[in-house]
Amino acid sequence: MMLRFRIGRWRFSLNVVHVTDVAGVNSILPDGKHILMWDFDGAPLAEVENALYEVQTRYALPTIYILYTGKPGHYMAYCFKRCEWMKAIEIIAATRYVDPTFFRFGVWRKKFTLRITPKDGRKIRLAKKLYGYTPPDAYIEELDSFVRYETISDVYEPKCKVREFNLGCRFRS
Repeated sequence: MMLRFRIGRWRFSLNVVHVTDVAGVNSILPDGKHILMWDFDGAPLAEVENALYEVQTRYALPTIYILYTGKPGHYMAYCFKRCEWMKAIEIIAATRYVDPTFFRFGVWRKKFTLRITPKDGRKIRLAKKLYGYTPPDAYIEELDSFVRYETISDVYEPKCKVREFNLGCRFRS
């Protein structure tokens, strides 16, 4: 629920949402380079697979692991390709259906983050492997940047409504 009110030319907002604590892994490697990570919200597996296949072909990427988050239409993917930061951004940006919030926050934070723990009881599981054109040059054992964070829970999603209150004074001249 979001409460908003206005006093004169100032708007005040208060968000009240149900959150859940999760852990994630960051794309950054110890040498400062990054692996590739994608987050897809609201796309069927076939479209996610096709979008990833296109960038895999274009950039000659190694195997891409597509994971199902347990929520219909929600997937994430990893590719153990060692990239400079700007190249990682280029490849993720070239991928259709990537969640724009995931991309925007990743660019802003200078690293991408994907959840690795269950959310609201939904466990992550492998959905598909897209076998690559080259061997990986980064390895899961190199990932050493982890984070705990809160994310909006799906439990109350359908019940959320925006509430807006305008508190202001009108002056007559």
